[in-house]
Amino acid sequence: MSRNVNDIALVNRGFKDLNPRVLGEEQCVAAHRYGPAIRPYTLIHFVIKGCGTYEKGGVEYQVHAGEAFIILPGEVTVYHASETDPWYYQWIGFDGSLSARFAELPPVIRFAKNWAGEMLQCDENDGMLEYKTTALLFGMYGEFFASQKHSNHYVRRVKNYIQAMYMQQVRVERIAQIMNLDRRYLSRLFKEKTGESIQEYLISVRMEAAQKHLKNGASVAEAAQLCGYDDVCNFSKMFKRLMGVSPGQWREK
Repeated sequence: MSRNVNDIALVNRGFKDLNPRVLGEEQCVAAHRYGPAIRPYTLIHFVIKGCGTYEKGGVEYQVHAGEAFIILPGEVTVYHASETDPWYYQWIGFDGSLSARFAELPPVIRFAKNWAGEMLQCDENDGMLEYKTTALLFGMYGEFFASQKHSNHYVRRVKNYIQAMYMQQVRVERIAQIMNLDRRYLSRLFKEKTGESIQEYLISVRMEAAQKHLKNGASVAEAAQLCGYDDVCNFSKMFKRLMGVSPGQWREK
């Protein structure tokens, strides 16, 4: 099957801060693979539909619709579409002094607005395409780095929520809904910033509280309930796995 690709010819205007170099889109066929490849500019693919895998530095990232993957200058990268749900993506490549900051972002990032799609809608024939594209590049820059600035704020909110609600049923999906964020994005952000998953943090908070309740005279069943566990056996297994002794043994220390 032939590729369904649309490349837009851009003039290299040499803009200092953000300078568009390549622009395009493709509906990939199943299992379509690109790379290994190296670029001299920053390249961002916005996945609009479907999914695929992005590989760099020996690490694989699963990328879904609503996410963008970032390729930095000089990186050797490979990416390939899903065999069952191949992605349709749009891309913008650029250089300039501000492009170096994109190395601060995670390799895969959620986007609120499809900036490459907006660029593809610009008129190609009025001599202003690169100027319009650059204006949108600055908008993209603002969105991505505003979200990066607030990433620590999201982590604090997750921790505060868990510390306040650990004694109830806590689900990652519900936390993401409260914060109006994609669950996968929030989970990845928390892991990148803390080194542990949201579920692991929840368990550690619960176990810390359980130790206090047991020391204060609570029974194992009471401690389990106070820490959000309906199943005492599950609570006891988790406690022993993390603490090395059963809740009853800890209580008798």
